[in-house]
Amino acid sequence: MKKTLLLHLLSGLCLCAFAQKTVYIPNAFSTDAALKTWSWDKSYQSANFVLFWGNVVGTSPATYSDANLRFNPQSVCDTLETIYTKYISDLAFCSDAATKNLGKYKLIIVMNDTWGITGQPSGWAFGGTYEGVIGAMWVHPNATRDGGVISHELAHSLQGMISIQENTTRGGFNWDPAGFFWEGHANFMRTQMYPRFASDDLPRYMGTSMFHWSSTRHHYDNFKLLFYMQQLDGITMVNRLWKESVANEHPIITYRRLKGYTQAQLNDFVYDYAKREVTADYTVNNFGAIIRAEMTRLKNDEPHYIWRLHTLLTQLNATTGRYQVPDAFAPQDYGYNIIPLYTTCSNRTVHVKFKGHTEANSTAGWRYGFVAVKADGATVRYGTTYADNEGEITFQLNTDEAQLYLVVMGAPTTHTSYVWEPGYPKIKRYPYELRIENAVPEGYQATYRSQYKTNGRIHANGGGWVANTATVASTVYVGPKAIVRGNANISGNVRIDGTAWVESATVRDNVVIDGNANVWMGTYSGSAHITDNAVLNQCTVSGTVLVKQNALEWGVTLGNAVVLGGDAEIGNCSTSGTYLQVPHGNNGRADCDGKGAADASNVDVNAAITSFTDVEMALTAPIGCAIDVLSLDEKPVTASKPSGNVMPVVLVYPNPVKTSFTVKLDNFNTKALVSLFLFDTQGREVLRKDIKTARSVTINTSEGLKQGIYFLRVIAGEKEYMQKIVVTE
Repeated sequence: MKKTLLLHLLSGLCLCAFAQKTVYIPNAFSTDAALKTWSWDKSYQSANFVLFWGNVVGTSPATYSDANLRFNPQSVCDTLETIYTKYISDLAFCSDAATKNLGKYKLIIVMNDTWGITGQPSGWAFGGTYEGVIGAMWVHPNATRDGGVISHELAHSLQGMISIQENTTRGGFNWDPAGFFWEGHANFMRTQMYPRFASDDLPRYMGTSMFHWSSTRHHYDNFKLLFYMQQLDGITMVNRLWKESVANEHPIITYRRLKGYTQAQLNDFVYDYAKREVTADYTVNNFGAIIRAEMTRLKNDEPHYIWRLHTLLTQLNATTGRYQVPDAFAPQDYGYNIIPLYTTCSNRTVHVKFKGHTEANSTAGWRYGFVAVKADGATVRYGTTYADNEGEITFQLNTDEAQLYLVVMGAPTTHTSYVWEPGYPKIKRYPYELRIENAVPEGYQATYRSQYKTNGRIHANGGGWVANTATVASTVYVGPKAIVRGNANISGNVRIDGTAWVESATVRDNVVIDGNANVWMGTYSGSAHITDNAVLNQCTVSGTVLVKQNALEWGVTLGNAVVLGGDAEIGNCSTSGTYLQVPHGNNGRADCDGKGAADASNVDVNAAITSFTDVEMALTAPIGCAIDVLSLDEKPVTASKPSGNVMPVVLVYPNPVKTSFTVKLDNFNTKALVSLFLFDTQGREVLRKDIKTARSVTINTSEGLKQGIYFLRVIAGEKEYMQKIVVTE
């Protein structure tokens, strides 16, 4: 036995002696109850890595009986060596020169949950360093099946090496407000090795794009700004952030300093990134195409994950085309809104007045401008970037451009470095208002969500859309812009209103789901209210729970008088209280602690705002619509043709109109849904009616029609009919 043990030890020593790098054995391998059971016969070495595992899987882990703990040491190290070559040789993120620790020692890999001792290294995957000497990773065998996880964790190990050997003056983002960057950058590094991860966790980032860039609600997903930095300045600049940062410096300020920018120039740079988010306009490593493909897949296959892809504005005055960004959508520091605009004038020229609420906080500022996109969804034309707190801007779409967007970014006049989890009420927001001429924003176009309204019906109580697979009682109200999909079961006195999206959920009693809330699966009962931008997935909610603002929950149970809002993501809670943040020592909150709305953690740093007046939002020089709104050609609607060769016809009489007029639909399929819209000369929707079985409808001028010219639009399927309507006294 002694001879065998000696041979094993000699074998291990020989592996160390003949390798170019040596193995550093940390003190923890002598003091930790689990790790001190290590041995060379339960290890494997490659050129740059040494892998250790415990007694549970024996000396041959590749043949261990439990597939969850089975792994091939050589395969793991081979994958890591490939990633190492990318990170060190190709990207030059970290030096492994012979004089550096990374040139002297092998990176240590500890296999979690293989030691069989209480307190053993456990969990999914972690990256860091041992004792300020060499990088290390602690990973579960299942986390090594491909390079996806370990490429992220290896980046963490190398980030730690920067502080050990290349940025030794307290830089390297070892500071609480910069902690978020370790995760975002590690995922950025992973995309350099595996570009397919460029679209990883896309719904979360799209749904939190208005949050500040360093928000810990999306700190794993904020790496696309680094794509633009790489595209603009090269990979060396991203590396320099780590190597040349100074103590207590936020990475965006490191970049500002390295570029010699002012804060205004930094805001311009970040806005240049934000406007690229419309189409994922990133050419490096084909990242843009990868992201666009995933976005298309989500839209087609899993649209409930498109939580807050586009900003929905609150309409303040339909007559004057005035809108305000809702508080929940208001951009934070370097956060942005993407607002699709639908032109209502055939010359396709759009005029927007922007006015920011500078009274909201002391650093209020904005960047905004237009983005035009062709039908391919990738070819883009950028308008001028604007920075005035109040201004009027105009843009004309080219004939070959299919969609126009307004992008607005929160551009702080002074940078704020937020601590980890400061809490939503402690983060600055930058509200603004718009007056839009010759266009309507997302949610106000006649075809809003039409691509998802197939195989369904208009609900008689409210006029909203319900899928044929859903069960909705007649007592339930479904508002005209709301949508119910999947196998949802809605009963009782439930009210679904606003632009709410409810899919495959059970909702009963007196629940209200409105605003822009998104509810997918789960059970909702009692008098719960889900509103604003709240997202609930597979949750159980009862009592008088109020879920509002940008709360996001997965699979939790909420009850009693819980108020959940801000950017909160909490666990199960039925202790009445107001929760507007993720519990953390930095915001003074603990899980389900019951603190109320008046608690210091819930006091907002942003001042309350009052909407501007019509005079304040008046256009200095309206451009009007030189050509009639949309197309005035009277086109028969062929999509609803019943059978044979009889064409459907839309008849309108009398016209001109004094008190009322009738729209008669002849030869239409009686089972087809037909929607009627009336627009004024500014393209604003003033009336809508959805018709399912009746084939004539009378519209009275008392329904909001004043003397003037209107445009009737009839939509059936993908076809439409347009006619001018003149209302006289």
